[in-house]
Amino acid sequence: HYIADVRSFYEDHEFYLFVYEIFNDVRLVGTPPESIGKFGADADNWMWPRHTGDFSIFRVYMDENGMPAPYSETNIPYKPKHYLPISLTGVKLNDFTMTLGYPGSTNRFATSYSLKNELEIQNPITIKVRGEKLAVIDEFQNNAAVRIQYASKRAGISNYWKYYIGQNKQIVNNKVIERKIEEERQFTKFAENNFKYAQVLQDLSEAYATRRAMIVYNTYTREAIRGIEAINFANQLSRSLLVKSIKGDTVLPSDQLEAQKATLRRSADRFFKDYHQPLDQKMAEKMLALYAANVPVEQQSQFFVEKVKKFKNNFAALAADLYTHTILTDKHKFLAFVEKPNIKTLNNDAVYQLMDALLIAQTEYAKAQEPLQKEALATISKASRLYVAGIRKMKSDKVLAPDANMTMRLSYGKVLDYDPADAIHYDYQTTIKGVIEKEDPKNPDFIVPDRLKELYNKKDFGIYGINGSVNTCFLSTNDITGGNSGSPVLNAKGELVGLAFDGNWEAMSGDIYYEPDLQRTISVDIRYVLFIIDKYAGANNIIDELDFRTD
Repeated sequence: HYIADVRSFYEDHEFYLFVYEIFNDVRLVGTPPESIGKFGADADNWMWPRHTGDFSIFRVYMDENGMPAPYSETNIPYKPKHYLPISLTGVKLNDFTMTLGYPGSTNRFATSYSLKNELEIQNPITIKVRGEKLAVIDEFQNNAAVRIQYASKRAGISNYWKYYIGQNKQIVNNKVIERKIEEERQFTKFAENNFKYAQVLQDLSEAYATRRAMIVYNTYTREAIRGIEAINFANQLSRSLLVKSIKGDTVLPSDQLEAQKATLRRSADRFFKDYHQPLDQKMAEKMLALYAANVPVEQQSQFFVEKVKKFKNNFAALAADLYTHTILTDKHKFLAFVEKPNIKTLNNDAVYQLMDALLIAQTEYAKAQEPLQKEALATISKASRLYVAGIRKMKSDKVLAPDANMTMRLSYGKVLDYDPADAIHYDYQTTIKGVIEKEDPKNPDFIVPDRLKELYNKKDFGIYGINGSVNTCFLSTNDITGGNSGSPVLNAKGELVGLAFDGNWEAMSGDIYYEPDLQRTISVDIRYVLFIIDKYAGANNIIDELDFRTD
């Protein structure tokens, strides 16, 4: 139940060993209704002021000896040596706060060369394609069953669609590239007396220029082609031992063959559970049209080019033909294939053929570019390592934080308001009054449950209220990035005051360049969480387990 993991910091200049004790029996205890937990949804995502009760409750279980164990009915709740007491006094302006969590990744040592590739090519393509994906999904939102099936998928697409819009906007507004160029100017001057760094920026400039040639191809493949569910399912099938066996690449013993069939049946159950064929067919129509129109023809698979010509650029007809001549969008047909697999079925399957052409078989252009691209990547790796070493040496009077890499980090800061633009001031906290003010019964993102309105009208906030209201969210200068959501926010006494869940719009370039005057972490106030658990849901059994502090 222990794992050890060695992770790289500062572009392979430091390495640290992380040892984790893993508890696998983790059970959902409760979660608020969507109208509270996702209040504001896409409209409020990355924005302040915020009124979202974003939390869930889980319980960790152990065996009777206090050790990690697989799920068992005999397991008992985990008893930690210490758990966080909860502050009922909340936070005020300039209070110290610290956040402990697992931020995903940042890129704050990036150069202007890589940022220009993102700003000018990669991000605009991602924004464009994801916008089209969302439009397709939204066409089917009137179907309640489909809306539920695609809720999580839509959220995943939308979250970083809006993120990249904000990042591009703030890279420009916050003059991030200009700042990077100034830092590179200083580095060039520093390198005059440090010969080992003299060629670093030139190498990075040339290597990123080489990488530009494949960005369009790679981004449209990732965002558009892999946005087609049937293509992804075909790709998953192509990697299975069963398919390799019927293709003649390997011969499986009968017991392995049966085990592989069982695995594919489970895969089918998962895939078709949240799959709607008409939506995916429409998605294929839009995504293939984007790919054909925007990826240079010399970078496209010849098979695909000929397919487009055959249908005279009518992508609705092309998609209809694909989905008519496939076993991969019908669960019964697919399971029949699993029972009696044969290579002829796959070779004649229209979706599988297209997947094979687009994802498996590299285009001639990609093959021609491969040696050059590998060399560019190797140069970037080596030069980036030298650049980070040089920056640390150049700024040896400062302690530079390593980029986030999905390892545990502690971030400290303080509760603070901010001024996002001329004549605009944002307070550091919001209240339940804002929930009521934002209510829009016609918009599913801003529905307010009757029970919550009843508690508000009665001012029935219990011990969680303050000044005749209850606070919902607050801001702090703690660092945050993707992966931090759900991280505990503590005060100077080590008491829980909130749960971090988002960053603010004006600092969405923060993963590249930290903006101390603008960057804020948005957290749900722990008293709002407790108010929902206790007064809204009546889950007193949970409240009785907690340790409250009022001093």
